Amino acid sequence: MTTTKKSFLMLNLGFITDPCYSQIMETNLKNTIRYLLFKFSFDGDLITNLKMQKVLYYVYVWYLINTGRPCFTEKFQAWPNGPVIRSAYDALKVYGSSPIDVDYSEISCEEDLQNLKENLGDVFIEIIDQVYENYGTKSPFELVALTHNESPWKVAREGLGVTEPSKNEISDKDIMKEYGEK
Repeated sequence: MTTTKKSFLMLNLGFITDPCYSQIMETNLKNTIRYLLFKFSFDGDLITNLKMQKVLYYVYVWYLINTGRPCFTEKFQAWPNGPVIRSAYDALKVYGSSPIDVDYSEISCEEDLQNLKENLGDVFIEIIDQVYENYGTKSPFELVALTHNESPWKVAREGLGVTEPSKNEISDKDIMKEYGEK
């Protein structure tokens, strides 16, 4: 991705302060998955666990860059096919390589969607929407290739074989270095 394309997600945000920040981070992951699943299904697209992991990674990246804070409690691990949040993977692995069932979103009416958006907040929704627009049309394997060409994943996988399992975490410092300086 070029520097100009990377800058599309830079928002003019003040430092976000919230006394319940850590509690919010714990619910953000599932709510982000639910919102993304809704967006993909609303547009008639299907999303697999593999693709969801990569889109979640870019939500995390751009939230971190824009706010200086992580949006999820759990860190991404550098797995052979790219960044993965273990708990999200475990929750969605029942789908295997098949698309995630839209019922997982638990959004059955406009009120459910509005409540979800309120829970996530305007800033987070804006970032998710921008990530969706810029990464959502890519195939899972395009996203894997993209993450494999970026230094945060490479650094976390240093010294490992191509298919070797890993629980190595991708550091926020490496993310900030890769994306924040561009």
